Amino acid sequence: MQNKLTIGEMAKLRGVTVDTLRHYDKIGLLKPYYTDPDSGYRYYSISQYEVLGTIKELRRIGFSLEEIKDFLTNRTVKKSVQFLQQSMDRIQEKIRELQAIHSIMMNRLTHIERFLESYKDSDIVVKHFEEREYIQLARPVKWADTEEAYFGFLELENRIGGIIPVLASNKFGDFIPREYFDQVRQATDFSDSFGEWESQLFLLVQDEASDQPTQKIEKGAFLCSYHGGLVREKMLTQLKKLLDYCDAHGYVITGDAVRIMQVDISLTDQYEEAYYEIQIPIVEKGD
Repeated sequence: MQNKLTIGEMAKLRGVTVDTLRHYDKIGLLKPYYTDPDSGYRYYSISQYEVLGTIKELRRIGFSLEEIKDFLTNRTVKKSVQFLQQSMDRIQEKIRELQAIHSIMMNRLTHIERFLESYKDSDIVVKHFEEREYIQLARPVKWADTEEAYFGFLELENRIGGIIPVLASNKFGDFIPREYFDQVRQATDFSDSFGEWESQLFLLVQDEASDQPTQKIEKGAFLCSYHGGLVREKMLTQLKKLLDYCDAHGYVITGDAVRIMQVDISLTDQYEEAYYEIQIPIVEKGD
């Protein structure tokens, strides 16, 4: 055999691994042109270069190895045309998927920029929100149980599905019950005793179609502030500041506080840059 290529040379030419070629040989997808009976070394013909290229391209657009093997076996023009039509359908589907991902990521980028900008002049602001739908974890989670909270958020994310993870999406949150507010107002320090308090985790779903039963956060005005980091004491300190602000300015609190993750730890290694926003529903003066 002239101009034979070793398995390493063929792998390098096509940008695949040697292990990939060994696997293709094992499953009968692309067998070496020649195997030395004494050494067991595999050799490939340059004519197999294009076949390997076809396999790579079909894998890239989502065909399984079994489908590719079927296509490469006893090919005809008619069979190839049908397969190319299937390829185009899959490419179009990938284009739609990428367009959806692009739209989601642009919305998330815009959200982060707006969130950071909204507190440029003050650390306490009044925001107005439209009605928001959410799914809620069935069980409450203790504030001190960080691990259970992460499992809860993962469970909610799996319930909603979606084409990409809920990254930097201002979707995850929890409710801080209004029944805790007086104790927060009166506290002089936030000890570990607060860790026994519970809240309900939720995931906002207003931008996605959901077959899950949803509940609603009513539209209206919310007194808002944020805290950086994942430490419970920082959240309680900021909550107390908001409650004191409500009392000083005559705002009437109408429900539980909402705490929503605005910049999550998937975006930064610095926990202080992971921001939560506390939103307390209020009736503004004059309403």
